[in-house]
Amino acid sequence: MATTVVLLAVFVLMMGNAAVLATVGLFGRAIGLGEIEVGAIIASSALLFFLTSSWWGRLADRKGRRPVLLAGLAGAALSLLLFAGLFTLEKGEVDVFAAFAALLGARILYGVLCGGVQPAGIAYMADITAASDRSTGAAMVGAAVGLGSMAGPALVALLIGRGFAIPILVACVLTSLTILAVAAVLRDQPRAPEVLAVGTSTLGKVTPYLAVAFAIHLAFAALQATNAFYVQDLLGLDTMAAVQRASLISMTFAASSFAVQAFAIRLFKAPPATLLWIGLIVCLLATAGCLMAPGFGWLLAAFGLLGAGFAWAQSGLMAGASLASRGDSQGQVAGRLQAAMAAAWIVGPLIGAAIYEVSIKGPLALAAGAMMLAMLGLVVSRRS
Repeated sequence: MATTVVLLAVFVLMMGNAAVLATVGLFGRAIGLGEIEVGAIIASSALLFFLTSSWWGRLADRKGRRPVLLAGLAGAALSLLLFAGLFTLEKGEVDVFAAFAALLGARILYGVLCGGVQPAGIAYMADITAASDRSTGAAMVGAAVGLGSMAGPALVALLIGRGFAIPILVACVLTSLTILAVAAVLRDQPRAPEVLAVGTSTLGKVTPYLAVAFAIHLAFAALQATNAFYVQDLLGLDTMAAVQRASLISMTFAASSFAVQAFAIRLFKAPPATLLWIGLIVCLLATAGCLMAPGFGWLLAAFGLLGAGFAWAQSGLMAGASLASRGDSQGQVAGRLQAAMAAAWIVGPLIGAAIYEVSIKGPLALAAGAMMLAMLGLVVSRRS
């Protein structure tokens, strides 16, 4: 039961985040914000994840997983409530700069408090799994992430006809209920020996995973920030139709990712390095498919394949970093891994938005280049 509650916490966090990402871009455009402002809103939480994830991970190692999960869920619920209120605004009702500042503030709140949820979840799975099953444990967390990333856009697609605020408000209510479940069911793990810093030998083993994580998430950050714009501009759709199509693409990506992590990886039982290589190759092929897609159907299929590749690669990253770290530093290493991913989400949306203004297919080309760079990094780290 406790494992289910931990995975539920990761799920609802990702669901709310995905719902915001599925709506904030086109809502911002509708009230007068540009691509750069939207990119800055998305990147702000990533900056704070980068700055705080390692700290949250250390706290999870010292104090237990429960308080970190509760703090993160509370921050997510409050952030979602603020977004729901702001999403009731219409163009002309508020100054554009004031609206930008308010949206940025809601996202900053998320970034400050929520950076520990996924590291605490990963650390908890490491606590209860043997080394031989670490890939399966990592895949379970990844499946919760994928399912939440699928549920968020699904919620948006289902309820967007009632306005931008309603799906965000529903996500807020579900997050609040999960806080009660975590508080009632989960009990603190015995405190691990205090860890002030990851040892030099451990850090050296983990560093290649951090570099590859940055490259992969740079690609997906650039795509996430521009995906709705790409769908709207490529297909010539109005705002609501573009939100629905972009949400379907996000759902397909997440559904594919969930299926791979929930079923395929658990059956395949491959070592982390193999999972990484499979994921990177599939992602590269899928990105090429996105670039050549002639219409929405092909684009949907290509993003589904991209989600599968991401699932293989992400599970390899999490399991590999976990196995390369000491038993008393699982939270801190998971935090470092999330910080590397967050660093990519700081620059990725801004780079993606800037490239998009030059060419609408630029972010996809950037994603392909990032996958090849990650492959090169794996080759270099293996030789060294």
